[in-house]
Amino acid sequence: MLLALLVHHVVPAAGQAPLTLTQEARFAKAPRGAALGTLLPGAEVRPGKSSGGQVEVAFEGWVPTSALGPFARDGFDAVVKRNGTQLRQTPDGSVTARLSANVGFLKGEARGSWTRVKRSAWIDQKALPAAAAPVTSGPDQVVVTRTSPLAVSSGGPPAGSVDSGVTGRVVARSGGWTRVQLELWVPDSVVRGMDDRVLRGVSQAEVRANPSRYIGQVIEWRLQFVAIQKADELRPEIPLGQTYLLTRGPLPEPGFVYVVVPASAVVRFEGFPALKEFTVRGTIRSTTTKYLPTPVLELVDVVQAPAP
Repeated sequence: MLLALLVHHVVPAAGQAPLTLTQEARFAKAPRGAALGTLLPGAEVRPGKSSGGQVEVAFEGWVPTSALGPFARDGFDAVVKRNGTQLRQTPDGSVTARLSANVGFLKGEARGSWTRVKRSAWIDQKALPAAAAPVTSGPDQVVVTRTSPLAVSSGGPPAGSVDSGVTGRVVARSGGWTRVQLELWVPDSVVRGMDDRVLRGVSQAEVRANPSRYIGQVIEWRLQFVAIQKADELRPEIPLGQTYLLTRGPLPEPGFVYVVVPASAVVRFEGFPALKEFTVRGTIRSTTTKYLPTPVLELVDVVQAPAP
């Protein structure tokens, strides 16, 4: 299998090219203003002017037409009516932002029950990946001279490492870093396809607000492990005596999530360190319990185990 590393999706266009976010970024009307929502990894933005470590970005996407109301302020002609409304890349596509109520947008085309919207807002400049800068000098091919960390943006956190002697093609240079494209072989046993049926970027509030839509769906959430527990009469949604994980999340939300674990997988969690973060996929069994607004997931897989 060939892997292209350190390459961001960039769409050629006049002026500043779009960038794809690799981390969450809260957006506001003005630099360091009150948050209007959160752009998620995978959201495509077009950077503009900057001020005091903040940068203005333009973005667009699709929202349910029913989630919009009329508006006539600040140059916008539509407003989001419901807190937690999702902005999607395409109708029914991947979620690229979570929107607060009363956020203004410009309406575009309508398609079925969906409307395309767009606006600009301010985010922390650190949330942007390094822009693709043209290579003005140096060879097209380079060789790594010593074991080195890999990062998805110039100066970003490590995402892996590469050994000395590996060669690659130069894509761009920025801030003392060189973006290279590597072709590597890895065992089939360590890779898997991305399942478009898995829901990502969904909040607890969205799940509770629309149980019929989410019950039975597979969702991916990043959680904070608290403890292993046994179900009692206060949690009738979980079979009595069944092992479940008490977790916080989905992060950065402050609520709790119960993750039901099959008996064959319990041993895997007995060594989990408390308060460590991990990512799971689970089937939504219930959006709340009888006495608490806590969703119940049935474990499907651990996508990312907690760091030691």
